[in-house]
Amino acid sequence: MKEQGVCLHKTSCPSCKSSDGNQVYVYEDKPNDSYCFACDTYHPPNNTVVPIKPYKANTMKDLEHIKTLPILAIKDRKIRQETASTYRVRASVSQEDGTTITHLYSPDTLGGKLVGYECKDTANKAFSSIGDRRGELDLWGSWTCTGGNKLFVTEGRLDAMALHQTINDNNGEKYKDFKASVVSLTRGASGAVKDLLNNKALLSKYKEVVLVFDNDDPGKKAIKECLKVFPLFKTAKLSIYKDPCDMLMAGKGKELFESCVFNASVERQGEVVDVHDIIENAMLKPQMGISFPWPTVTKACFGIRPHTIHCVGAAPKIGKTDHQHQLVHHLVYNEGVKVGMFDLENSPVKTAKKLASKQAKKDFTRPDTIYEDSELRSTLESLDGKVRFYDRSGSRDWEDIRTAITEMHLLDGINIFIIDPMTTLVQGCDASQTNTELGKICSAAADLVSVYPITIFFYSHVNPKAKGSTPHEKGARVYSSEFFGSRSMERFFHYGHGISRDRSDECTEERKNMSEFYMLFDRDFGQSYTCDVYFDESTVTYLEPMKRSW
Repeated sequence: MKEQGVCLHKTSCPSCKSSDGNQVYVYEDKPNDSYCFACDTYHPPNNTVVPIKPYKANTMKDLEHIKTLPILAIKDRKIRQETASTYRVRASVSQEDGTTITHLYSPDTLGGKLVGYECKDTANKAFSSIGDRRGELDLWGSWTCTGGNKLFVTEGRLDAMALHQTINDNNGEKYKDFKASVVSLTRGASGAVKDLLNNKALLSKYKEVVLVFDNDDPGKKAIKECLKVFPLFKTAKLSIYKDPCDMLMAGKGKELFESCVFNASVERQGEVVDVHDIIENAMLKPQMGISFPWPTVTKACFGIRPHTIHCVGAAPKIGKTDHQHQLVHHLVYNEGVKVGMFDLENSPVKTAKKLASKQAKKDFTRPDTIYEDSELRSTLESLDGKVRFYDRSGSRDWEDIRTAITEMHLLDGINIFIIDPMTTLVQGCDASQTNTELGKICSAAADLVSVYPITIFFYSHVNPKAKGSTPHEKGARVYSSEFFGSRSMERFFHYGHGISRDRSDECTEERKNMSEFYMLFDRDFGQSYTCDVYFDESTVTYLEPMKRSW
């Protein structure tokens, strides 16, 4: 009997019909079960489909001992010894004949440091893990990469070696200056997006990145998911063959070379569907989203729902920041969700202290506020892991922010994002450029929320009122036409909100703390609302409902 949790062999999957994605595990104390890496599905002993990963014990070995094993040609895959040496793949051989390879050991690294090996039993195609291969591993074979023209990413390790060897064999004198590197995913197609996101630094060293995944359903699905995050990556088509290894074994090295090096292309993502393709999704009943801090706003917007964009506009010093901070506080502490914050005018330190102030109901940013250090520390610690901040000292370019949003969603499970102020993204542009660039950002943001189940809140400054009109600072309402890039917002965003407050010298102090929230536009349902709120300075909170005393 094999050690607990060791993969016995690969077989077909009853869920996704993959021919070899389902790995069967054998245990000392319970019946065999299986897990399909193609569709991320666990199959218990009774073969009932359960969408969770099974526990598999880690098999610890002496890594130093494996380093002493020989590096051999993998003849059944037509991979030469020098190729295996480049990728540091070692082998153990049969004790009977001393030549037949029984196990292959391919190293895994984390930050360039060896942490373990994937062990493949060549007889039954069983896989086991040696060492500690958890965490954000380097793309397999990354130690071969020096930067250059192209980086090829394959789905499997043998495929990486096959493609590397094929490129070297076909370069010749004509392509002697062509520089390419070949790496592989670490955990197969199902982990492709995370593998690529975790290795962005390596990817950025190359002018082009080409995905060479398996020509099967899981491989095609993985490519589609990767291109949502990296739309400019190219893909290579492998005609009738499943993967580069199959092409090398079939003597199609030249065809493989041409497919990957010359014929790879950026793939269009647009698709046409019929009713039968969408009917199950169309049958789903619309659901209320999670709540806003203000009941009136929740009712009008049907809560905060995925695949939507909100813009909130107000003049300076009217209350956008407090609106934003109370919203985040409510989401974190009352709804239990994580939030990604892009405060482009303040440091993460200041923003975190403002959020802590909402929870402690005292302003930690004021020099005259009395509090114990332990109070601030414990409140800040209560936010840890619940809010992720974008450091404004970094880039304020929309593309960098878009990438950060995608990563926070896919890697951290964050679905709600705050960006304040939107106008910072077009800082330095003249009036005509501003509207053009904001239009591009609005369109790109709409594309982003259509792909992922996320919600984005953009906070924006507004243009001042025309001469002779009541100014915003005297309580005049905001109109959607006063937003920078207003036409694009109304076209691409789902909700527009305004905030008004009279802070003129003629007002009483009480009235200066009274604000009005209202809907500017609702592109989905045409709803409207007006919400009177009172800003309680003692708790730094907008209260609703309120009773007017003036």
